[in-house]
Amino acid sequence: MRALLAVLAVAGLLAGCGDDEPAPTSEATPAPTAAAETPTPTATATETPTPTATEQPAPEEQEGGAGDEEEARVPVRYVVGDGGIEPPQVSVPGFLALELIVVNRTSAPVVARLEGAEPLPAEPGETARARIEGRRPGRYVVDFGAAGEAALVTGAEVGP
Repeated sequence: MRALLAVLAVAGLLAGCGDDEPAPTSEATPAPTAAAETPTPTATATETPTPTATEQPAPEEQEGGAGDEEEARVPVRYVVGDGGIEPPQVSVPGFLALELIVVNRTSAPVVARLEGAEPLPAEPGETARARIEGRRPGRYVVDFGAAGEAALVTGAEVGP
């Protein structure tokens, strides 16, 4: 028994070294009761968001924001007048989607026809627009019927 007490005393001293907790005593601790076994809920800290100077919805949540974009289109603009078509040739990069724009400054209806695209009618004094698929690099004819023809050249370099 003396040996057991000596071992407990040494263990108690070692357990108590460096801790702020009191050293265990040789007294027996009572068995926990059923109420003691039930965990008690502890309050958890929740982070409160810090308001910013101007809170705005994310670009994806705004109308016209990220994700709502339409594909990039390169304008291809022709003006049909009594003297012909200006400019006679438009050059654009290849493969990019195009927006064909026809300004009719004549007194007669005009229909622009580009291979692989729906005909685009423009009434007198009207500006007509159509989105069309991009084209492989090359030279394409835009036919305006009695008003004449113009050229669309794709595969041009962008920049000055």
